[in-house]
Amino acid sequence: MNNVENNEKVLYFFTSSFPFDFDETFIENEIHFLSNKFNKVHIISNNLTSIVIRDIPSNVTLKRIRYELNNFEKLMSLFFVFNHFFWRELLHVKLRYNKKITLGIVKTALTSLFNAKRLAKEFINLKILNNNSVYYSYWSNDNAIALALLKKKKNIKCISRVHGWDVFFGPSKYNYLPYRNLISKNLNAIYSISQEGINYCHNNWKINNNSFLKLSRLGVKKGIYNNENVGKFLLVSCSSLIPLKRIDLLVYSLAKIKFNIKWIHFGDGEKLNELLNLSKHILPNNIEYEFRGRVENQEVLDFYKNNNPSLFINVSSSEGVPVSIMEAMSYGIPVIASDVGGNSEIVNNDNGYLIEPNPKPKLVAEKIKEFYNSTLEIKNKKRMAAFKMWEEKFNAEKNYTSFVEDILSL
Repeated sequence: MNNVENNEKVLYFFTSSFPFDFDETFIENEIHFLSNKFNKVHIISNNLTSIVIRDIPSNVTLKRIRYELNNFEKLMSLFFVFNHFFWRELLHVKLRYNKKITLGIVKTALTSLFNAKRLAKEFINLKILNNNSVYYSYWSNDNAIALALLKKKKNIKCISRVHGWDVFFGPSKYNYLPYRNLISKNLNAIYSISQEGINYCHNNWKINNNSFLKLSRLGVKKGIYNNENVGKFLLVSCSSLIPLKRIDLLVYSLAKIKFNIKWIHFGDGEKLNELLNLSKHILPNNIEYEFRGRVENQEVLDFYKNNNPSLFINVSSSEGVPVSIMEAMSYGIPVIASDVGGNSEIVNNDNGYLIEPNPKPKLVAEKIKEFYNSTLEIKNKKRMAAFKMWEEKFNAEKNYTSFVEDILSL
């Protein structure tokens, strides 16, 4: 990759997929603010296979690097049992997290450290490391750990965002995320997309110095605010079809509803066939449904613009602050959401319904029915409150401008 010229502002941006395929759609807004303030942005993506490339600014270049370990590397990671970082991590888990050291935790700590060391070598081989650039991992994953390892040895500026799965221990397989202490001690800053994420880091990562933790919300562009659609009641959801998103809960909830609803879901995943089969067998004739699959983000926004949905719903078991909810609210769409992660920072009873973290189908159905039976005045108040929530807290122009300015001030 090109060397940095004097006084150039250069960013190295580590992503899981973006701009390849359709994942990480939320970066589509952020990348334009990054490219406007940095002379050059070099994206290093872990997507190796997709031939789909989304539009990116002219001063953005692309590089692909493998993220996943192969079987031989997983075996070789066993030798890291002699590494001092590994033993420091186990001590932190035992003494600070007060957790029992399980085989799953040991395996995770070994493979993660091996992978971070391997990635760090890749970054060195790319000849991208210098003290004039900023190194930004979009996720607090092994890329972030690799940057933390490099920063211990080199005078470089390294940052990471944290969202949901990379903050909260609960959704992970072993109720554990590796090397949070190493990351927090060495990166220049960690930007949480929610206040709940910051609170969790304070209370659960058990780190002594929290000054590096900063709140930096994501944001979306302005949608089009309309009053309530007086036609067919239109319910929308948008997420991957994975267990964490609990779309099966939504199907069971809709099965309890007696009035006519049209439900559209955007997104696909491992549970698609199971959910199609479940919907076919339990949803009554008054529930019209459609799984649209994975589509480009603009197609979802165009759908909101042209169809003016009545209600958006998210019943996930874990979240950061979903961009899907931000996008719905930018179009003045009220939201039902489970009270998990940072959902309470965007959804409330003024702009929708914040329901308990583990709701039963009956409760979800009751909230949908409550909104359906509300007067037009109440519906429009919720729509206006949803739009104002976007305007005040999740406006892309405000949030990303502030974020980039803070990066440049490090």
